[in-house]
Amino acid sequence: MECHRRQQLHQMFLFLLVSLAGHVLNSGPASAAVNVAKTLTGEEALQHLQETNTVCGAVASAKYAESSREKSTYLNLDRPYPNQTCAVVITASVRPRFKDPPETTFMGKYICVTGFITASHGKPQVIVTDPSQITIQEPATPATNPTGTGSAK
Repeated sequence: MECHRRQQLHQMFLFLLVSLAGHVLNSGPASAAVNVAKTLTGEEALQHLQETNTVCGAVASAKYAESSREKSTYLNLDRPYPNQTCAVVITASVRPRFKDPPETTFMGKYICVTGFITASHGKPQVIVTDPSQITIQEPATPATNPTGTGSAK
């Protein structure tokens, strides 16, 4: 009987400990990172790593890496890979949630993506976890873009 009661107390203690840990983790910096501070260009994104922001630019190249292990889709902003100012990464698990293939839908379009900015190989990137993070902007928007992506080279 006493062993059973001790087990119950132990289970209750673990439950409270796990609940408290979950509460602390959910109220820490992760919730603060959800606040979008401002809209950035791809070049500005590198100065805002580990922040959640909106990054805008023209999709200069796009690739579905179907033969790679990750099977990710890459949308490269402002300049083609490997000179992109920022990469938008759509993972294999999110890709089926797009109505049409993202590499064709967004190619040549001026888009904004909202998400957590990280870096890969010294370049900023935003990993998409939901299609709603990406929006296509009006054609007039690139003219206001200071990176000059609207000019032909």
